[in-house]
Amino acid sequence: MRVSERIGSGRAVGLALAIASMGLPAVAAAVDFPLSGTISVGGQSGALPNGGAFTGSGYDQASGVIAPGTFTFPQSSTTYTSPLGPVVVAYQLSQTGQSSGQVAADGVAALTAATLRLQVISASSPLGPINVGTCVLEPIIVALAGTGSSSGLQLSDPGFTIPPVGATDCGGFGSQINQAIAGDDNSIDLLMAGDFAPPSDQDTIFVDGFEVP
Repeated sequence: MRVSERIGSGRAVGLALAIASMGLPAVAAAVDFPLSGTISVGGQSGALPNGGAFTGSGYDQASGVIAPGTFTFPQSSTTYTSPLGPVVVAYQLSQTGQSSGQVAADGVAALTAATLRLQVISASSPLGPINVGTCVLEPIIVALAGTGSSSGLQLSDPGFTIPPVGATDCGGFGSQINQAIAGDDNSIDLLMAGDFAPPSDQDTIFVDGFEVP
């Protein structure tokens, strides 16, 4: 089956998984691809943390293979509405392990599933700081698919799940954290900046019954 055949996101993900199990073409040097976009958690949308990148990766334009890399984000903060008023939460989003991927000849692209962890570092309300102790929500499995072009990878996952913490976790505020963050009303839409122009279609051409390179 030709790689240039029109494929949906499901097939794109399958293609990325197949590539991940094979030997990957070597890339000239590791590259950190800048990230931008939006993430929605619990139905509340906001920008991805500034300075995020897909690090240590690379792109082989001849094959369309995206070398393994890791999503990294700086610490950031967001604000949630609560009965106590606005609660400012500092958090760290990171990836466990790596993801690789593929851009097909028709531009369809996907990465292997990324396993993320969300650590709530601190929280404060109008009444003062909230002791959240150790507060980590994981694993968060994100399956990104979309399109690749010379201006970047446009990828999204329209619905991923953030698992809950125990009710007594996060300094005893586990239930409140779950209400604000945990669940499946989450999505992400990101641009990975870089040249991800699709590979050429490697169709075989026959002239008078003979293969032409």
